Amino acid sequence: MELASPPDLRHGPSRRRILSLSLAGAGGVLLAPALIGRARADTTVKVGQIEALTGPSAAYGIRGRDGALLAIDEINAAGGIGDGKVRLELAAEDMANDPKQAVTIFRQFATDNSVLVSIGPTNSVGFVPIVPIAGQVKLPLVGDGSGAPIKEWNAFAYRVNPISGSAVPVMLRKIVAKDKIKRLAVLYDQTQDGQVGDAQVCKSMAGELGYEVVAFEAFRAGDQDFSPQLATIRSVKPDAIYVAGATGDGIRATSQVKEMGFKQPLLTGYGSFQDPVYWDGTKGQIKGDYTWLAQDLSSPNAQLKQFLERYNKRFPQEATSFSTYGYDAIQTIAEAIKRAGGPDRGKVQEALSKLDFTTALGTKVTFKNPPNGDNLTPSVVVIQVTGRGTYVAV
Repeated sequence: MELASPPDLRHGPSRRRILSLSLAGAGGVLLAPALIGRARADTTVKVGQIEALTGPSAAYGIRGRDGALLAIDEINAAGGIGDGKVRLELAAEDMANDPKQAVTIFRQFATDNSVLVSIGPTNSVGFVPIVPIAGQVKLPLVGDGSGAPIKEWNAFAYRVNPISGSAVPVMLRKIVAKDKIKRLAVLYDQTQDGQVGDAQVCKSMAGELGYEVVAFEAFRAGDQDFSPQLATIRSVKPDAIYVAGATGDGIRATSQVKEMGFKQPLLTGYGSFQDPVYWDGTKGQIKGDYTWLAQDLSSPNAQLKQFLERYNKRFPQEATSFSTYGYDAIQTIAEAIKRAGGPDRGKVQEALSKLDFTTALGTKVTFKNPPNGDNLTPSVVVIQVTGRGTYVAV
């Protein structure tokens, strides 16, 4: 039977509105509270998803949501998960870049017995504060993009993507050597945990790589004028500038860097410069600058190439690494349900804690929690931007 198309979410839902996206077909039924813990034929369970679908991190959140949608669609079309043929339904809600909103939504998911697990947010502003709550309410959480350091993990929290602590050092080692960088300036958003994490890694790597951080300039999300910070950076004559900002703020900051005549190479994290939105917003001025990806989207393996074709045909915004994170998060949950023998929160958590498998995209996911929920085997590809959405691996 052909699956019904999900509602059109391209413009994002309104704040606080939960979008239940049923991809199970006409025969699917919601899991009643009494059914948590045992699977039956054609059981449908909800996967909660918290994303910043509006605000400065929306470019990440929308991609994470769409990747998750595609994965759920394909799992259900193939007949479901395991012997019980468990099907999935996505309940996505907009945190609007507000950490308090992310916490509220997650707690609501935890009290809904039809929600088996939650994924997201792609941004650290939302992910970091809900990590401790996952352990308190015993709701499994799988992150799909956050890269900020986590002070204290618990056995219910995980993330499939590379993090600042593992990816930024790889990029710095390559670019510092390639461009002979001795003086590095950092411009970062102090309100975003992921961006602060990037900035701190730049500081911590200075001794090992032999460069000096000559400027460490902060701004706040929503700032429009970066001229005070850039005046300071100009005065110290750096060899390169690391710009750490979510897409909306990063585009403004990067554009002003270019408009002030800086010729030094720029670096950023989370694949931001590869996003066509960034290219358009900066009018192509990021050509020649650097970032990192978890997947080499320009030279994909067969599985990833097919995914990109399916994704770009279905959704209006081109795929980025965040699209693969959403897809891989659902794949990870499906594998955990299969190994758990059915939709039981506790058993799914146990399966996640020692999960070691490869997703349909070829992503290696390895968890060992305790001590932490980070993916122990992420891939990192350092790239230099050559055009709109195009690049060469470094």
